[in-house]
Amino acid sequence: MLRLKLLEASLVAAAVSVSASYACAEDFSAKLSGFNEIGSIPTSVTVPTAPPPPVTVTTSYTGAVLSDGRGTAKLDLDRNAGTIAYTLTYKNVGVTPPKTGTVLFAHIHFGKSRDSGGVLVFFCTNVMFGGTGPTPPSCNTDSSGSGTVSGMWKAENVQAIPGQNVQAGDFDALVDALTSNTAYANIHTTSGTMPDTAFPGGEIRGQVHSEDREHREDR
Repeated sequence: MLRLKLLEASLVAAAVSVSASYACAEDFSAKLSGFNEIGSIPTSVTVPTAPPPPVTVTTSYTGAVLSDGRGTAKLDLDRNAGTIAYTLTYKNVGVTPPKTGTVLFAHIHFGKSRDSGGVLVFFCTNVMFGGTGPTPPSCNTDSSGSGTVSGMWKAENVQAIPGQNVQAGDFDALVDALTSNTAYANIHTTSGTMPDTAFPGGEIRGQVHSEDREHREDR
């Protein structure tokens, strides 16, 4: 009888441990397209670069963008570890004439679906990085406008957005943005000319949603 009770107790403890680990792990995703795009409400965006000074990229409010580009973002949050593993995959970005270009950088922004907000974290960048934390990977894009980038975000990767009350290194702010449906993935393109004739304010975009929420909506 004692052995049975001990076995039951150990099984309960294991179940509680597994349940707790699942509670701390959450999956998020985004589907990016030009139809979700609005560009940037500010008319310019300052991009930190190394060495200084920062680069000012001229942007505009575009509304939806007619682009063959598509993408998906997968995010795996581990609250206990304070990490988010990510994979961004995209194709046909920057190749839809007449406004063609190459991938400039890709981010998670702090904003609702029909708004624009500041950069919380970088997926990748093709300009010299002068922001907070480690240098993001390059956006390795082939001639068809396709690529995949993976990595891990920690507190040190979170960028400051002073106008939206976000401090650099605030991992909780990133988590709050994801869990409140106030984060979107955005891939920006550039023609490399002045004026820029691609979409520096964003060519394809997608709101980040909890995987659990998407599964519930699919049923």
